[in-house]
Amino acid sequence: MDPRRLPHLLPAALALALGVAGACASTAAPPPPRVLATIAVRVHHLDAMVAFYSEAFGVTFREVDARGVRSMFGELDGRTLKLVPIRATTDFEGYPSHQLGFEVADVPRVIRLAEQHGGRREGPVLEADGRVHAAVRDPDGNTIELYGPAGGGS
Repeated sequence: MDPRRLPHLLPAALALALGVAGACASTAAPPPPRVLATIAVRVHHLDAMVAFYSEAFGVTFREVDARGVRSMFGELDGRTLKLVPIRATTDFEGYPSHQLGFEVADVPRVIRLAEQHGGRREGPVLEADGRVHAAVRDPDGNTIELYGPAGGGS
């Protein structure tokens, strides 16, 4: 191809690219905003776990009352690492011992989706300071914490 023709082809190529990008953008809905915000680990040896994660990974923990259970929360790469003691073996029989937490734009929507796919809401939906906190069980029974704006979404 003659390199002198390239400047003449550029407007046509740009128009084609913009047309394709515009068509793709108009037919696909953007994904809902979401961020993995927390990871909860159920532990048997809280003090030893705090010492290990502090020394090995530089996590600084703070004590938190997690619905009556003394727990330790720390920040790790912009996410909250929650070390939560297992109260009794029977409390968690048949349930996984780790838990994800997501920041979402529409907490009620995610609760509905969990229920639609065989999961369920776990406990009450809590609202304070313009924020909502809820928990669901996914179809396999894993607990997922949800955080979002009050009145967000539907």
